[in-house]
Amino acid sequence: MKNFANLINEVNRTLNEIFLFETLIHTILLFLVVYLFLSLFNLYPISALVPAAIYFVLSAYSKFRKNKIRIVEGKYSPLNEKLRTAADNINLENPVVDELQSEIMQDIKNVGIAEFLQTKNISYKVFASIILSFIIVFTSTFNIQLVDLKNLFGFLPEVIEKLPIRRGANVFVEVNTTEDIYGESSLAVLGNRELDIKIQPVNFEVSVKDTGDIEQKQFDEIFPKDVEIKGATALEENVPQEQQELVKSYFKKLAKG
Repeated sequence: MKNFANLINEVNRTLNEIFLFETLIHTILLFLVVYLFLSLFNLYPISALVPAAIYFVLSAYSKFRKNKIRIVEGKYSPLNEKLRTAADNINLENPVVDELQSEIMQDIKNVGIAEFLQTKNISYKVFASIILSFIIVFTSTFNIQLVDLKNLFGFLPEVIEKLPIRRGANVFVEVNTTEDIYGESSLAVLGNRELDIKIQPVNFEVSVKDTGDIEQKQFDEIFPKDVEIKGATALEENVPQEQQELVKSYFKKLAKG
């Protein structure tokens, strides 16, 4: 019967969801307890995730593998053995099996989810988780620690450093931790000639902060000794005398007039 198969699937899914919710509550509670313990002893509290994750996986896996039919029969006695019989013969079709499945579908309506979910215990665990959360916040804010085990066992690295095996296994490279990353200044030697190389940075800015004194230089003053003015005698020599006289008389007349 298809309806009965859907009923079995719904029962399995509902119980798996309830188991998952309970496992999650238990995991949170376990994580908070371990976290508080480690924080009080200063032992890497975040490592509490490891046991919490392991518990969640193992607990969820074991609960999911449980026989849900037997769990339902244990909570509701009228379904004892009847539900298992009908589930084992789910693929068998005959009047007896069909009648049994129909009867179970009517009786299972009387089974509530509260039968499988312990509400009171879940409420206590949720309340405890809230209280633990406030305690963790309080201790972290005021840095409250019972014993600082991290400093108590802080000598272990020095003990390991002094072990003969540690000293013999020289596999570490010495690291220069000084601020001088360029080392000492030196001259580059190429062949037999010693070169002093200076690299000037490319910079077009003019700095007026450090100009220094102006270098005084002597300049020679050279002036010509004699300055002579010579007329254009070459032009006069090329003009005939008669024409020269004619031009002079012409300009004299213009001057008189």
